[in-house]
Amino acid sequence: LLHNRDDRPGLSGVWVSGLGRLHILFIPSWYPSDEAPLLGTFFQEQAEMFEEVGHKVGVLYAQFLDFPSKRWFGGTTHGVRVSVENGLTVVRAVQRMRQLGPLQRIPPIYRAAVRQRERLALKMYDAYTEVNGKPDIIHAKCTMWGAILARAIAEREGIPWLVTVGASIFARGIAGPRERMTASKTLSSASYLASVSNSLSEDLDRILGIPQESFTLVPNMIDIDNFPLTPRRQEDEFVWGYMANMVADKGHETLLRAFASVDGGTLQLAGDGPLRGRLEKLVSELGLSDRVSFTGNILREVAPYFFQGIDAFVHPSRYETFGIVLVEALASGRPVVATRCGGPNDIVRQEDGILVAVDDVAGLASAMNEARSHQWDSSAMRAGVEERYTKEIIREQLLTIYNSLI
Repeated sequence: LLHNRDDRPGLSGVWVSGLGRLHILFIPSWYPSDEAPLLGTFFQEQAEMFEEVGHKVGVLYAQFLDFPSKRWFGGTTHGVRVSVENGLTVVRAVQRMRQLGPLQRIPPIYRAAVRQRERLALKMYDAYTEVNGKPDIIHAKCTMWGAILARAIAEREGIPWLVTVGASIFARGIAGPRERMTASKTLSSASYLASVSNSLSEDLDRILGIPQESFTLVPNMIDIDNFPLTPRRQEDEFVWGYMANMVADKGHETLLRAFASVDGGTLQLAGDGPLRGRLEKLVSELGLSDRVSFTGNILREVAPYFFQGIDAFVHPSRYETFGIVLVEALASGRPVVATRCGGPNDIVRQEDGILVAVDDVAGLASAMNEARSHQWDSSAMRAGVEERYTKEIIREQLLTIYNSLI
């Protein structure tokens, strides 16, 4: 049985910067589930960081199975379900889209698809408020489809709402003209706009026509206590690490070709994905089989040990809206070599590592060799994270925004 947690003992006086207790409803575009436990863990962690200091927090997560896809044919759907997960009231639903994907190029069918999503969101919201009451504010995470669902609820209920943009679908050309128009109208109607990086707000200015100055920079956060500053390894062999889904945009092939020119050392590749087989073949072709290892997916609770087991982190991505793994590496005291692909441009300072051009094999190899020989100050890296990306810093920034809207 779910109940209102207003009267939980021990939470009186636990406010950030004197701000009162709020009731916050998060609507993320993706969120961890049994099928995908690593999906959107940073959204989950951000919601939990408010609950842990006494704010009332709910999450509304709608999954839509689109045609054509394997999940549309074989995926399991279910209606609205309300549960408590790590202290959060979470409302979930999984629905198969009735409008076939190719037909959504036809405007009336596309609009019907949007309405189907909105109707489900309203139904989920009603189930949430039946137990928890009306929230003070709605915070959507990313545009498609979190912000669209949030807008439908906020406009019907008269609730202030904000959006944190953080997805790459527009800059990477994945979203079509209909989605771009929907996104532009939706973001323009929000009470407040935030972006996880300056480069992303620049992209949305160019692509969606929303002025960059409309966005406030609110980066993603980490729980720094989970990523302790640890001494560098004392072993002779230098170990590089990279953690990412094995898809084209993550730049693994560029990294492997660059690593073939790096002076010694080994490389650990954490993650999995459709390109793993091709990458394993490339490792063999480049004669790197004794220097490159594939660790597979790493659970969130194990990630800190990955950073402790390497000497430096490399991030050759082609596009990133943020780059949370870079912050985690720096918190652990590990220097980074990354591409100027968006989010890393904000994160990596001179004392943190080296930035190189996207898809520059020779430049990446040179930077890795340089980083290996440089004497880095791990305490300075850690201090930079503490000043910019801890949950205390980001929580206070968001609470200030929330209170300005209520």
